[in-house]
Amino acid sequence: MEFLSVLLSSLLFIGSPTGVALDQIAANAIRARVDGVEDLEVRVDNGSAVQLLQGKVDRLRIGARGVSLVPGFRIAIADLETDTIDLDIGALQQGQVVLDRPFQGAVHLVLTAEDLNTFLQSRAFTDQLSNIRINLDNAAQSREASRYRLENPQVTFLGDNRLRVEIDLFDQVLEESLPIEAETGLSVENGHRLILVEPQVVVDGEAAPEQLLETFTESLDDQLSLRQFESQGITARVLSLALEPDGLDLALWARIDPSFTERLTD
Repeated sequence: MEFLSVLLSSLLFIGSPTGVALDQIAANAIRARVDGVEDLEVRVDNGSAVQLLQGKVDRLRIGARGVSLVPGFRIAIADLETDTIDLDIGALQQGQVVLDRPFQGAVHLVLTAEDLNTFLQSRAFTDQLSNIRINLDNAAQSREASRYRLENPQVTFLGDNRLRVEIDLFDQVLEESLPIEAETGLSVENGHRLILVEPQVVVDGEAAPEQLLETFTESLDDQLSLRQFESQGITARVLSLALEPDGLDLALWARIDPSFTERLTD
């Protein structure tokens, strides 16, 4: 929503732009806040210049292709369509984004396995991965937690809503790698909970015990639900999810309550 704040703030100084000019202002604001985008189309619908000067937009539609929100992480398709956006004009003039009414819209994202793996192998991600501390022995001293590190992550989309994740657990003392392979299906329950379907984990060629898998998936139940964000004023639902060999296709609907943006400014 930051680019919308920039857009509407600009209108206070440039007067009443035409529809084409307004679309271009919005596109420029987006380009300035992403690492890169190959193709971008923006449509801002507004009833009048007065509405804009009050911090209101009837509808915003964005179609982006090949967009990188952060360096190295490319999203093949990113589409957004919103309902009416109504921002607090007083807060907007001070550079803050505060909603006068709930913000809601739908997002469509397509991510290819090639783009995802390029990011997983990037320096930015591998640096974060190397900072994960792994302790395989509860009785070990704290220095043992830095003995192991994760390397060479790779994701394969298998189709039929299944994926495979491969990664190596490297022992820095023995200088040996332990290959780990996890495969699972994905489904969505009630629009908000992600379910792991028939998960399988193989460590160094040996299948992980079923009881261990059940304990792991049960511990993820609450973390894989979008309802965990509702206490913060964000309601989100998955409209569709498809995993095929050529990529992941995801559609989401989200609603942000004014209380969420108010907390951000406190």
